[in-house]
Amino acid sequence: MRIGTYNNLTETLLDLLRTNCFWVIFIFIVFANITVKCQQMPDVRGHTEEYPVNMVDYWQSRHSLKTVQVVVLRDPAGEQEARFDLTHGATLISLRYHGHELLYGHSAGANIEMNTFRHGTENDLKGLSPYWSAFRPSQGGTSMGIPSTTAGVACHGEKSMRAFAMMVDAGVDNSFQSSPLLGVWKGKLSDSFPPGYSTPYTIETDASWTPNPNGEPKYYLQLHQEVVNVRPTDSGPMDWYLAGVAPWSFKYNTVYAPKNCSEKMPCTSATAPVLMIGRYQDSKLTHGFAIVVPTKSWATNRAYVLENAEYVKLLYGAVWAAPRHTFAVVLSHPLNGLSAYSFDWYICAGSWNHARSFGKYSASHNQPN
Repeated sequence: MRIGTYNNLTETLLDLLRTNCFWVIFIFIVFANITVKCQQMPDVRGHTEEYPVNMVDYWQSRHSLKTVQVVVLRDPAGEQEARFDLTHGATLISLRYHGHELLYGHSAGANIEMNTFRHGTENDLKGLSPYWSAFRPSQGGTSMGIPSTTAGVACHGEKSMRAFAMMVDAGVDNSFQSSPLLGVWKGKLSDSFPPGYSTPYTIETDASWTPNPNGEPKYYLQLHQEVVNVRPTDSGPMDWYLAGVAPWSFKYNTVYAPKNCSEKMPCTSATAPVLMIGRYQDSKLTHGFAIVVPTKSWATNRAYVLENAEYVKLLYGAVWAAPRHTFAVVLSHPLNGLSAYSFDWYICAGSWNHARSFGKYSASHNQPN
């Protein structure tokens, strides 16, 4: 009996050991597969900092904004620093080359804005500039203190940034949209009079550095942007302003465009495969920056450069006696309902000669690698 009991106990223990070994092996295999299949969570955080601006919310406001949070990018050569304003649609607010600021630095330094003109016959519109009643979706502007809300940001260290924002109506609904959207900021509806308004346009900004074949500087800042019309209604013809803002001390401007390429006599993508405009501190055009816009993908019959794109000029048609510091490349392009349009442009620090050579290169190669 003792021997039989011992054998039975031994078999029972062996069965338990086999069962436990099976579960141990099974659990090990499961966890091994989970470990193999699991991926490390990507780190899309970037370098951010508080950036001083000290500007009023809008021209009538007594309240001023002291600082904004910015994303900081640095080019691989360590020559440039770019800062993107997360309060105002992730627009480029600062570009420093060898430590020297090239942009205005107190508001959007590179901004996308569209204009759709309302050609009404009302008496109130007679004698006014068409810009007064324009629908003006803006990335970097404000609508009575309501800025373009940045909804999300992802960075690849200090090399690149992607950001989504909702564009606001800088025209404060002077175009009398059929379905206007009241602006919301920090969870509150606009309570000013007139109120601020948002638009049904989102904008994605993908900022990165592209090599400069001329080698000085070694890189230029590339802005790949995509605007989405989230409503089914077509936009109709729109003028897109790709604007830059230079410091007041940058008094020398220069343009690369056909002779007949003005607002009254626009050029086309065929006649102007690239449009460029720059503003510089010195007469030799070595210290400043240029906007470079390849036009082939726009396939537009209406394009021109605007040497004075001041906000007040757009509203009132005024001519500034003071040195101008806002300029733009303007291209006409519609945006169908429930559709998107993407394009590239470049902010080229340094000399005009190198920027101009790069512009010709980008036009012939479409998108430089």
